[in-house]
Amino acid sequence: MNVEAFFIVGPLRTGSSLLARCLDDHPQLICFCESEINRTLFEPYLTHLHFLRMRHHGFGPQEIVRLLDRKQQNDVGNVVRWYREAKEIGQSRFAKPNVIAYGDKSPDFFLSRPLVSLLLSDYRLLYSIRDPRAIFCSIESSEGSSDQEKRNRWNALIRNWDCWEPHLDRHNVHAVRYEDVISDPSETLSSAYRHIGVHPSLQFLEPFERRFPSRFLWKTAIDWETGIQKDFDVSRIGRWREILSSDQLEFVKKDPTARRIMDRFGYSW
Repeated sequence: MNVEAFFIVGPLRTGSSLLARCLDDHPQLICFCESEINRTLFEPYLTHLHFLRMRHHGFGPQEIVRLLDRKQQNDVGNVVRWYREAKEIGQSRFAKPNVIAYGDKSPDFFLSRPLVSLLLSDYRLLYSIRDPRAIFCSIESSEGSSDQEKRNRWNALIRNWDCWEPHLDRHNVHAVRYEDVISDPSETLSSAYRHIGVHPSLQFLEPFERRFPSRFLWKTAIDWETGIQKDFDVSRIGRWREILSSDQLEFVKKDPTARRIMDRFGYSW
């Protein structure tokens, strides 16, 4: 088992960005949080999106291009090379000289079957998950999104689950429920840290200036002067109850993927 790297592979809208930031807050971890290198070296080859995301990570244009130089597409070995080389820059950029492990999060790793096979065979994975009703509510509440975009996001949830569900019992896969992160952050993150192979740290609960905070896709991380208490507001857990209509709830209830998720992770109807 490769002890250098870890990956968050759960679906979109499951709190994976918050989880990535909490992991990155550990003094011995780096989590790139949607570097999009997986969608650059594999279909749909979104190089421009990767460039924008790495700029948020504080990488300069020449560094981004140099890291991509001679990285052949559709080659999992070049993905491994990219992460190792990016980690070397990240240690300096994020002022973390004693990094034990580095990682990334993306709900879209499932798009590349060769990459999925590599991650399952040799890396520690965290599968972020959330009550499907809350996921549906988050998708439906997204501002500026068309009905087609919302359908595409729900379908992406289904495809992500279909890819990873057969492997959730593997020893290198650790499931993390969003509700547990919110209601019991200390124990939930300690369990995630142990899975990755580092001693637990509570630094993620402390207010401090995060370098390049916009890279975590989580707005409250930017307001570092006031702390991060809003991240763990337990009222968020059941907010979908106040928003979803009876028809929307019925849609989720009839969806076979939603039922499998709820059964697997103990969400009651």
